[in-house]
Amino acid sequence: MKIQSVIGINGYTLVIYRSLDHLYRFSIIDFSGIAFNFDSIFLTAEEADFKGRAAVKIACDFDHNRY
Repeated sequence: MKIQSVIGINGYTLVIYRSLDHLYRFSIIDFSGIAFNFDSIFLTAEEADFKGRAAVKIACDFDHNRY
């Protein structure tokens, strides 16, 4: 695995990485340190980044609606 980027967004950490099969994935780490991994795979880091940011937005919206 090779980490491509680590991005902080509203208390979340988005990690984009390339796995051994040379495809890209993303994970999100929330503000309490819990990591969420997703089964999605992408051909480019840009695609993984785009979808990862969308997932972070959904998580942020969910957190804001809980309180």
